[in-house]
Amino acid sequence: MLKRKAIRKIIITTFSILTIFIICIIPGNTSKDNYLNPKISTIYVNNSNTLGIYLLSNNNYLVKTNIIVNKKELEEKIKEIIDYLTVNKSSKIPNGLNGIIPKNAKLNNIEINDNKVILDFNSELLKISKELEERLIESIVYSLIDLDGVERISIKIDGNILKELPFSKKKLPEVLDRNYGINKVYEINDLNNIEKVVLYYTNIIDDNTYYVPVTKYLNDDREKIKIIIDNLASNYIYESSLMSLLSSNTELINYEIEDKIMTLNFNNSIFTNNKLLEEVTYSISESVFENYDVDSVLFQVNGKNIEMFEKCCGVKNVK
Repeated sequence: MLKRKAIRKIIITTFSILTIFIICIIPGNTSKDNYLNPKISTIYVNNSNTLGIYLLSNNNYLVKTNIIVNKKELEEKIKEIIDYLTVNKSSKIPNGLNGIIPKNAKLNNIEINDNKVILDFNSELLKISKELEERLIESIVYSLIDLDGVERISIKIDGNILKELPFSKKKLPEVLDRNYGINKVYEINDLNNIEKVVLYYTNIIDDNTYYVPVTKYLNDDREKIKIIIDNLASNYIYESSLMSLLSSNTELINYEIEDKIMTLNFNNSIFTNNKLLEEVTYSISESVFENYDVDSVLFQVNGKNIEMFEKCCGVKNVK
């Protein structure tokens, strides 16, 4: 008898607690408007499966585009990226872009040791035009160097380190990284005081917006951020297919770096129709990330916070 009473008490208590819990989690106002117009918070998520690789456009520039890499192991990720970079190997390449590795090139072996990757190809890798031989190396290096666990790359041909380009005979470093440059442009008239700056321009291909990193070598001893803004705001762009939507009246009032955040304070001319364009935010931020060891770029106009661009997650609104 006592046992039955105890069980009954437990059941009643449990039911009461459950009822109170349900009442608490149901909103007090259940009007139709609340269901049709819920309040939504935006959460920025870094998709670790999304990687940026560099494919060839019709005007022979390497263009950054994002792909989904399904593999988890580093070696398998590298193989998947090499497939994307190989002519006619992947059907997932966006229209207007192409792989650059010759279609008969074969990846014989991959060695991974102490953040260094050694890629051993067959000799078909070198069967490429003179105009594209340097782009080939740039595409491989830049597409792999952002992988976790990859800081340096060496390229072999049938077991031997590739020491020079096949046509121009330009010497190649045995160990390659981002310092090798991409889409190189030389605007120098003096062999002294040469500065290297990477700039991101906009390129429209089949109505899609892509971004093109350009490594410029120029005689300019100013701070790199000033070179970046002046070049992106310039009315002169050396290649008609590349654009910068940053107004030529834009001025960088001041800047600072603290806690891996670069704060850029501009005048009102950075706005277009009272709006900070996505293309402007991206071009400036990616240019900064290529030239500075920072994780975020905070945009200000006359000292007021406008927007934060994070390397991991993109745009984040700020107050």
